[in-house]
Amino acid sequence: MRGNARRRQLGIQRSAYTEEPHALAARAIPRQSQADSRARLGFDECTDAQRQFRAFLAIFLLNSPSVPQRFLLDDKAGSFVSSGVSRLLSKPVLISAQYNDLSILTVMGDHLLQCLADQEDSTHGIPGLRPVTVEGDGEALVLQHLPTGALLRFRYFDYFNPRQRTPPWFIPTHWDRMQRSPTIGTQERGMIEAAPPIHEDAKVLLAGLVARITCWSGGEGWAVSRLVHDDLADREQGKGGWTFSHLWGGDTDWVLRWGGFSAVPVADVARALTHEAIGIAGATARTIADDIVEVRLRNAKLRLELHRAAISDLFDWEPDGTRS
Repeated sequence: MRGNARRRQLGIQRSAYTEEPHALAARAIPRQSQADSRARLGFDECTDAQRQFRAFLAIFLLNSPSVPQRFLLDDKAGSFVSSGVSRLLSKPVLISAQYNDLSILTVMGDHLLQCLADQEDSTHGIPGLRPVTVEGDGEALVLQHLPTGALLRFRYFDYFNPRQRTPPWFIPTHWDRMQRSPTIGTQERGMIEAAPPIHEDAKVLLAGLVARITCWSGGEGWAVSRLVHDDLADREQGKGGWTFSHLWGGDTDWVLRWGGFSAVPVADVARALTHEAIGIAGATARTIADDIVEVRLRNAKLRLELHRAAISDLFDWEPDGTRS
């Protein structure tokens, strides 16, 4: 099979798990080699800058302000849970991991900029994220993370009208208000320095988790679905309470906790990371308990934990995201 036809075929296979447009999925497919033991679908093939950025992003994206105090792994995580970035996963977005950018597919790109960036130096959003350009008539909003140089794109995508590539209208309200300083501010620098160190093997795990955070398969009966928005609507985990997620660790050892009525099982997240078609090459999973699975990749490990949170736990947090 010729290269372009093979890439299109693998793009269709990938989009069955990601719901990306086939053309965008095919764009992410790397060149295949006869030495490959399986087809590579482009979830982990990316620049070093992208991998570093995705792992750094995970610490913000997977720390929600609603995490109960009793599940908090370290007081140092407080500023990350209050960054506002986790709100992105409360919206109906899709993640498309490309070789040289991380794309967020949504109909509300300009609106969601509020989750990731502020108008001035602050602890809100992802420190060091800056606007670069608007592609077309709002087809994509391109941002760059100054510390790594990695690109982030908000691509317009209407799930109910996937052929429409540009929004019916584009008013760059939040785009125009974004901070544009070419230097990293004092508060931003403090957030960057407060982030735990990440071992190279752990970067692959955390970046891989971000790349698969919206994946699911109805046919195979599993879903990652942003952890707390189960796409398999016919099942109820019975964990109750409101939804939350909390990622913390350092160097090679990391823990991800989440919970809520629509939370997905730990086995599903572990399956996505170790899946025979879309998993991270070399990653393995070991069940510790009913709601605890450990995923390993060489020297790194990511412990996945599903928890029940009582409604009373909600009052452990003040409205500004600080602990009471």
